[in-house]
Amino acid sequence: MPAAPPFFKVKMVNRVFNIIEIIVRGFNKILVFIASLMMAGLMIIVCVDLSLRYFFNSPLLWGTEVTEILLLYITFLGMAWVFKEEGHVVIDVFTAKVMGRKKKILNGMSYFFVGIVSVVLIYYGFYTAIDHFKRGVFNPTVIETPIALIIVVIPIGSIPLFLEVLVKSWKLLKH
Repeated sequence: MPAAPPFFKVKMVNRVFNIIEIIVRGFNKILVFIASLMMAGLMIIVCVDLSLRYFFNSPLLWGTEVTEILLLYITFLGMAWVFKEEGHVVIDVFTAKVMGRKKKILNGMSYFFVGIVSVVLIYYGFYTAIDHFKRGVFNPTVIETPIALIIVVIPIGSIPLFLEVLVKSWKLLKH
């Protein structure tokens, strides 16, 4: 069987990355919508908790725990979207001063390290969540939340981040 011409292979890889990008974009929209709802819930909980504390000297017993969990979820559910939009905090001392090929190399190195971190978060996040689930570990607080439910958002939010790194890396190499 003759080998496919290089143009065909590049076209096929482009198609694969376009499909990945469409899937990640849709998944990110869902995750950001969920994170937005959580942010609204967080604001309501904090306002109610503060009002009850101030006016009745009786805060919500579960308020602090739920807000901590919501903050973790909001962070990891929105992580890939923030990376895609380049809204993350960066120190652009080096990248602001370089142009062209050097800037591509610095961006490539950045994507590489973000990719490594996301793979580590996916692997160890799932491993730890499954371990805590099997052992039945829970948070010894008022609502006794299973730790697995708290931790599982870390790998779930890291998967679209890794896919976003792949897409951005491919676009960087392509141009």
